[in-house]
Amino acid sequence: MGFLRRLLGIVSAVEIMRLDLFMEYHVLSGKGSAALEWVPLASKDQRLRPFLVALLYARILGAHAETRDKLFRIIGEVSINNLQDRGFTGFAFPRWMLDVGMGVQIQQIWPWDIMPNPSFLTTPKVYRATMYGTKTMDRFSIYLNMAWGLERILAPSSALIAIAVYSQSTDQDGRFELAQLLWHINHFYGSPDNIIVGHEADALKAAIAAINASI
Repeated sequence: MGFLRRLLGIVSAVEIMRLDLFMEYHVLSGKGSAALEWVPLASKDQRLRPFLVALLYARILGAHAETRDKLFRIIGEVSINNLQDRGFTGFAFPRWMLDVGMGVQIQQIWPWDIMPNPSFLTTPKVYRATMYGTKTMDRFSIYLNMAWGLERILAPSSALIAIAVYSQSTDQDGRFELAQLLWHINHFYGSPDNIIVGHEADALKAAIAAINASI
């Protein structure tokens, strides 16, 4: 745990909560089904959930260069729409297809079928995103455990799934808050070319500071 804390840049890290994403994707049909589970650890405060969703998005941006540009653009555009109408629009993403090559048919990154819980899935791959924070709750970071296989599809899909499902579970004010976080994360990076893995905590901290400054 000491190594992990140093890796995350947190002197005294506390496991705040975890988001488990269960994703079952079928290459032959090019379709997927997913379910989410929130796991409270040090905190049951649901107001912290958008922070973990935003951290997951930032982590996926850093991890996968192949889909980075398009993911950055899609989230930027949808976030701006929600900023303009204060969360009324919601997070409806456009269809996204990926040519994986090697003679395999074009695969679908979005949309996914969202299930009520993981019991509706047979053999899902699981991504576990754990949010760490300082005891004073003034800095948050993420540790992402990703299942092996189909990363080119599942990694960008995981961010979209988490954002979409959370946005559907909250109200208009919650969607507006999430849009602020995501837009400010994009603003922190400025461009997909500037994104480096490991800067997620800095991006979220800058986003929170910008939001607080505008209140």
